[in-house]
Amino acid sequence: MGDHIGVTMPPVVGGRERRFVEVVDVRASDVWLSDAKHGRPTEADVDRRAEDPSPLFVGRTLEFHDEKSGYRFVAASPAAEPALWTEFVAGALTAYRKYGVETAVEYDKIIDGVSTTYFFAALDAEGAVVGGSRALGPYRSVDDAHPMVEWTDPVHRAVLRRVLGECLAHGLVESKMGWVAAGIPRRRQLSTSVARTTTYCMELLGARYLVGTAAHNALEMWTQSGARIVESVPPCPYPDSRYRTRLLLWDVLESRSCERTRELEKLLTSEVG
Repeated sequence: MGDHIGVTMPPVVGGRERRFVEVVDVRASDVWLSDAKHGRPTEADVDRRAEDPSPLFVGRTLEFHDEKSGYRFVAASPAAEPALWTEFVAGALTAYRKYGVETAVEYDKIIDGVSTTYFFAALDAEGAVVGGSRALGPYRSVDDAHPMVEWTDPVHRAVLRRVLGECLAHGLVESKMGWVAAGIPRRRQLSTSVARTTTYCMELLGARYLVGTAAHNALEMWTQSGARIVESVPPCPYPDSRYRTRLLLWDVLESRSCERTRELEKLLTSEVG
């Protein structure tokens, strides 16, 4: 993810537009929105959703206004919003460069947008991108997960395979490149909001689990967003020896709040442009 605040789409085609309408109509059950009005999803509900890996997020550009930070969040695929994506990656690169870890952005590998299912961009009043995160997955193989790159010790990678392998059948997505620009108003509030919105890729992409990695100095913020530190996987020196990076996991069944429900409903009933 990043700054270091933490964790280290295809276009709409065919029936996917129709499916979006269906998701809006039954969003509480299909997206597992979690307030008392709609009830709580069960493990069986989640597993049934994970059997169909097609993302609920269908390539449209969605948005909501974040009341706590005052910024507007836009969720989009790189293909749907190429100019916004380019600005988002450039901002992340600047944020990471401040700490001398811009190589962790893997700019040349990700700039084409193919590996990113969608990204959240936080916009200020002038429309400039000042933070966000990107989402990957749902994964079909543990080897797709970036922690398999970050941990190089064979023993530790074996533990990673076991931990992530247990999540895979229930739906596993990943969040990376979380960042917030320096020197902006309400930066602390925006950092908290970025951490929270990062977790929405579980609902939007139809997965039970979210994996991410975070430097030791950012763990508190990510655990406050619902992550648990996987203690069976020791810290690794990623992106360099200054950092003790930990493996984080979120479970959609443990991420219930009225705030999540409100914001996800705002997203799923919105469309920009």
